[in-house]
Amino acid sequence: MKREVLLLDKVSKIIKGKEIIKDISFSIKEGEVLGFLGPNGAGKSTTLRMIVGLSRPTSGNINICGYSIVKDYVKAMESVGCIIEGPNLYNYMSGMDNLNMLAAMSNNIKKENIMNAVKLVGLEDRIYDKVNTYSLGMKQRLGLAQALINKPKLLILDEPTNGLDPAGITEFRNIIKTLAKEENISVLVSSHLISEIELMCDKVTIIKNGSILKNANVSELLNNQEVFWMLNDNEKGKEILSDVWKIESKIVNGKLQAEVDLSKVEEINESFFKAGLMLKFVDNKHKTLEDLFLSITENNKIV
Repeated sequence: MKREVLLLDKVSKIIKGKEIIKDISFSIKEGEVLGFLGPNGAGKSTTLRMIVGLSRPTSGNINICGYSIVKDYVKAMESVGCIIEGPNLYNYMSGMDNLNMLAAMSNNIKKENIMNAVKLVGLEDRIYDKVNTYSLGMKQRLGLAQALINKPKLLILDEPTNGLDPAGITEFRNIIKTLAKEENISVLVSSHLISEIELMCDKVTIIKNGSILKNANVSELLNNQEVFWMLNDNEKGKEILSDVWKIESKIVNGKLQAEVDLSKVEEINESFFKAGLMLKFVDNKHKTLEDLFLSITENNKIV
């Protein structure tokens, strides 16, 4: 059984008398990639700052690998690597010199840790070149190597693909998925590119106005789709969905409409038949994670 690497339990944050974060809870297990989504001003940045100890929660607990951020900060942060607001790099130095300088600030980082991080992000051929010769994608990979040299259990990334072209985004996504799957690193990634979250993440947490609206597996979210039925008695079908399946539905333009787990549609159709209903038509509208995000957050602007 995989252990929890990050746990937020009923965390709140009050700033100048205003409750910015409201009793939020979510967790990440070993090797999971969690996408953290929310509209502008939802509380994402405040939450990330609390997780890395830059801001103290007003109430609740934040634990990393079982250590409290508040009570045992040093132990908790030993397991964390992060890129928040972009990597800090010295352009006039080589990539390796940047990593060596960062490693010198800790007694626990060995040469083999640095070389392993370089290999994980695929910079072996360019690591001794000056950073000012790097593309933006290479700089992002070097920043990721910085976050990996202490062999973290938890990697925190804030808008990691900002400014990257489609090829760079795909490259970065594949690196993250490899780190999670092969290195068993847990990843918390905040991004406005919801299509990327859909492709990269195992789970998603959606926050709005400081409250968590949804904690779910991406596969489960996407399996719930909008299904349409045309029955000879839509009202009776609506009753069956409510009474038997506990599913809310509505009748729109002569069709019965509901959000349904697609794996249940065949069983639902069978229950209609058993109730004597004639099924004239059934279909579903495929929804992306972005569609679901917009419906959950009531079409707030994504930033």
